[in-house]
Amino acid sequence: MSETRRRVLVADADYGFARRLRAELEGRGCAVEVVSDGLSAINMVKTRPFHGVLLDVDLMMIDGLQVLGVINTLDRTLPVVVTGKPDQPGLQRRAKAAGAIAYFGKPCEPCEVVQALLQSERIEEDGHSPRARPSVTLVSPQPGQALLIECPGGQVQGRLSSKLLARHPASLTAAAPQREGETVSLPFGTRVSVGFPMADGWYQFETYVLGATSYRAQPAVLLAQPKLVSHIQRRRYLRTHGAFSVELKAEHCSATAIGQDAGEGGMRVLAEDAVPVGTQVMCRIEPGAPGQKLTVTGSVIWTEELRDNGRRYRAGIQFAAIPPAERRRLRDWLQRLGHSGQGGGNSHRKLDFGVPMIV
Repeated sequence: MSETRRRVLVADADYGFARRLRAELEGRGCAVEVVSDGLSAINMVKTRPFHGVLLDVDLMMIDGLQVLGVINTLDRTLPVVVTGKPDQPGLQRRAKAAGAIAYFGKPCEPCEVVQALLQSERIEEDGHSPRARPSVTLVSPQPGQALLIECPGGQVQGRLSSKLLARHPASLTAAAPQREGETVSLPFGTRVSVGFPMADGWYQFETYVLGATSYRAQPAVLLAQPKLVSHIQRRRYLRTHGAFSVELKAEHCSATAIGQDAGEGGMRVLAEDAVPVGTQVMCRIEPGAPGQKLTVTGSVIWTEELRDNGRRYRAGIQFAAIPPAERRRLRDWLQRLGHSGQGGGNSHRKLDFGVPMIV
């Protein structure tokens, strides 16, 4: 172990227990910082170097598991020990899945919690000082942004599609969420997880429903303004800008759409009919010579309705596993698309959308 004092962050709203953890850590030669809410914990990890974190689930403002998710975004090697109430079902499993090295149900002994952290191989291998952590840019969705809504508590099953309509100082107005074309009502107080795509990946925030409303005669839902929006998944592949024709096939129906923003991981499509979230689709692209079609499969992960020239829909498709030979063809085509700005000989032909893409 390095001679440099180990810096440990304690995030716990229980003042008495936090004081006992601090005493135990300082008794073992550690430098300690203590906070009682999740937002302060995140700011600490973003701005100061630490060797480890002792994190309680029941924090104010932002709960401990959300904080753990942000810590993993900042530095997956930072060891975190989580504490929480023993009567919360599945909490230990969720904490371990989120990256905690150990979990203790309260009441527990501070010496055991501290020992679990200080014995971590991640701390022992850390060298003379904790690594500097990259900054994370936290963004907010803008009006018109497609949203994907889920209810972690299980009040409403499945993924719901929506769109941000307006922002307010303390709330967000979103289009009434839909599933497979049907409007879904979310009761007041429902906890929701809201995700949205950006150019560099997927963002997400947790909030709750303030009630039903309307916006310019359109059914809508009012959401509390989130305290934190996290970048939870970065794009693995670069996207190529340029429009092209793509044939979409799903169960019992097919349609021709305009493909955009394509990469090895997925693409965006523009169609005249809605493609519900979760739809499994086969995408056929003609990369060059007629008859030599490139076929990939995927699923719709978000969708939104556009109201520019008539009713049109835009959706994001995430590709499934692609065989090596097809991936090489896809990569070659993407390179040509990037150089030419268009998708080959079929890019500008008149599109016939045909059968509605409703499944």
